[in-house]
Amino acid sequence: MSYLINGHEITVNFPVDSISVNKSSIAFTDSQGKNRQTFSKRTEALKFVEWLLSSDK
Repeated sequence: MSYLINGHEITVNFPVDSISVNKSSIAFTDSQGKNRQTFSKRTEALKFVEWLLSSDK
């Protein structure tokens, strides 16, 4: 699935095995391996984490 923010698309291959949050940077491991995304605002990073954790995929 894809997450769209500010015209940028982040592709996530579920299931997500782990998530790590550090300020505005999110690291996660999905079925394709480790990924890291850095956001300009912490609120955007937290919204992405909420999306990763939501069960309606």
